Amino acid sequence: MFILIVNEDPLGRALAAALVERGHEVAYLDADEEYCQMVATELGCLVIRGETTNIRALQEAGIERADVLVALLEKDSKNIIVGLFGRQFGVPTIMACMRQKHYQEAYTLAGIEQIFSAFDILFNRMLQAIEEPELRQIMALGDGTSQIAAIDIPPESTWVGRPLQAVWDHASFPNMLILGLLKKRQQHFHHAAERPTIEAFDELIALGSHQDIHQLVQLLEKN
Repeated sequence: MFILIVNEDPLGRALAAALVERGHEVAYLDADEEYCQMVATELGCLVIRGETTNIRALQEAGIERADVLVALLEKDSKNIIVGLFGRQFGVPTIMACMRQKHYQEAYTLAGIEQIFSAFDILFNRMLQAIEEPELRQIMALGDGTSQIAAIDIPPESTWVGRPLQAVWDHASFPNMLILGLLKKRQQHFHHAAERPTIEAFDELIALGSHQDIHQLVQLLEKN
């Protein structure tokens, strides 16, 4: 797969390194000479120093044959311009890191199918870490509004000794999905369909929105 990264962000350099390591063909476009030299030396991939919204620089970097175009620029307007060029050249997958939420509709109109909001992801992660230290995010899904999370069951929890199904059947259970229980002592995952019993130090694995997860944590604390 050929991936073009149009970059003004430390994330772009880390992403390029990870993709090269996984065997992908990567092109890297950046206006910063120092970073271009660093990426060229460390990764050995195609590196173009040039204006990130310049069509000729994008063509030199290979936008016309890219399978994936990643725009990681400091301004939303520049990401959108790159997305429009990607759409013009028929790039199958276009993604970008959105800086300000009010640009979301413009991203969609530009044909950028995958939009990642760093603000939303960091905001939700920090809020959860402050309010719900017993909760650990395993994976953010889609645009970051949904997640797979692990919730610790402390030994003093009133849910200890009760079936996992009881959580699901509770009247206050939010509209989400419980995937199962990770048994800490055996390091074994039990799917919800197995109807496992909750034990101290288990981790309840759930899928839902940030609000759903928050409601589930409250439910596990109150009952």
